[in-house]
Amino acid sequence: MNDVNERLKQNTELAQSTIKQFVENGGSSYPAAAVMATLNGLFGDTLLEKKHRFAQRMSIRDQKQDLVLEKSQLVRQLPDAQSRIILCVHGWCMSDVQWTRKGVDHGRQFEKFGYTPLYLRYNTGRHISENGEDFSHFLEQLISEWPCEVKELVLLGHSMGGLVSRSACYYASQHQHAWLKSLTTLVTLGSPHNGAPLAKLACWLDAQIEDTPSLKAFSSIADVRSNGSRDLSRGVIFHEAWRDGQQGVFPHIHLPLHVNCFAAASCLGHDIEDEKNRLLGDGLVPVSSALGEARGYITRLGFPLDNLWVAGGISHLGLLNHPQVLHQVQSWVLVNSPD
Repeated sequence: MNDVNERLKQNTELAQSTIKQFVENGGSSYPAAAVMATLNGLFGDTLLEKKHRFAQRMSIRDQKQDLVLEKSQLVRQLPDAQSRIILCVHGWCMSDVQWTRKGVDHGRQFEKFGYTPLYLRYNTGRHISENGEDFSHFLEQLISEWPCEVKELVLLGHSMGGLVSRSACYYASQHQHAWLKSLTTLVTLGSPHNGAPLAKLACWLDAQIEDTPSLKAFSSIADVRSNGSRDLSRGVIFHEAWRDGQQGVFPHIHLPLHVNCFAAASCLGHDIEDEKNRLLGDGLVPVSSALGEARGYITRLGFPLDNLWVAGGISHLGLLNHPQVLHQVQSWVLVNSPD
């Protein structure tokens, strides 16, 4: 145990020094956000408990600034605010700025259709249900203070972001939040509704680190687990699933009523009918989990069969920028727009 504690201490100090270099010494916004997001995905629950200054706080952003959820401030910050909002929710160990990948951004593609793209930033090391409940409160304030009447709200969640979005819908119903009435469409991209093996989480993080030079300092700590990563491995989105050390199998929380819900999955292999390809999935999430299929005693999550889509030759990160995925998301959202 002493060896583990010493390793954790050394790795945390290494990560903190890397973040200090980017945040305090003029590093660009993307590397700084990527490093901060990774640290929080791995240790965010501990950082928050210790009230550490590197603990990521939840905010709704336009990728340039935290939005102040008061009408007068929103008018100033978003002078071109539209009546349609698409809100993108990032995945584990990621940040809002990472929705822009290889020059592509799911949210920005909707600007030409009259939508205002917004982005949630949150601490992915916290329990998914804690983030989901807080997100619901944020949405309640955002919609009530929006500069004009909100005709349409779309939630687009990548990986953990899809689970956080579902959790927010659940807690909106628990708290009778009005924003849920504005939600027309929920889209999840590679979200592990049935969970993702911890070993795959570690391998995926290793691949992400290898692809991003600013994350090299984390190469020795990819095996550290936070509350958020444990929840992600099980696909749990409500408090009772983890309180008091609960580790059993829990039934799915139903998809929100009167909302058009869609799920996209992908395989690294091109043959999407091959059983091995579907089991491997996008390298992190098996196809069956991304589609919320039945498992053991757990019934299907309930996505309409026509609202499921599987693509071949696309990785978990590739879901953020592949042209096929962008086209599919665009089709789902626009077809279900009230107008």
